[in-house]
Amino acid sequence: MYFASQIRRRTFRTTEPEFDLSSEILSEGDWVLDVGANIGHYTIRFSELVGASGRVIAFEPVPDTFEILSSNVSVSGALNVSLVNAAASDSTRIAGVEIPMLDSGLANFYMAHLSSAPANLTVLCISVDALAIENKVRLVKIDAEGHDFVVLKGMEKLLRRHQPILFVEESTENVVDFLKEIGYSMQKLPNSPNSVFRIP
Repeated sequence: MYFASQIRRRTFRTTEPEFDLSSEILSEGDWVLDVGANIGHYTIRFSELVGASGRVIAFEPVPDTFEILSSNVSVSGALNVSLVNAAASDSTRIAGVEIPMLDSGLANFYMAHLSSAPANLTVLCISVDALAIENKVRLVKIDAEGHDFVVLKGMEKLLRRHQPILFVEESTENVVDFLKEIGYSMQKLPNSPNSVFRIP
């Protein structure tokens, strides 16, 4: 079982500054979206911070990685996590992908190229807006390996309505322009390639 002992000891964490920053943002009862949850480092951390009255919705499309994520969430005892075995995207569809392997042996969906052609894996893609989340979302973490823009496009209604804080890995020009039009401003994080977007 992956990282079970670390999860039980509550040492299952990363060194990324967003990991610690999340404790300054989240409170009991908050809702969080974890897009590209992988094996659950952030998912479990968010779960601890929002407590029993909060909710974490975690998206992970690769079946093998999703299985590890599910196991890790189970070991953590988190009852406030909803796991979605799908890719967050700009529309709802079925896509064929060629999935590259990471050094760890785990597959990374968001490094792959989405297409409708036959491939080594077929995944469900859904837009976050299609979920029609009514509860106010406080934080969205996106780790989509260069596909952040399509993920954001698929949650435009949620961004305008809930105005959550965003942890975004890819602050490309189209991402920055899109979020600026909604009202967001960007803050670069020290010692990290990632950015935080907030509406002032």
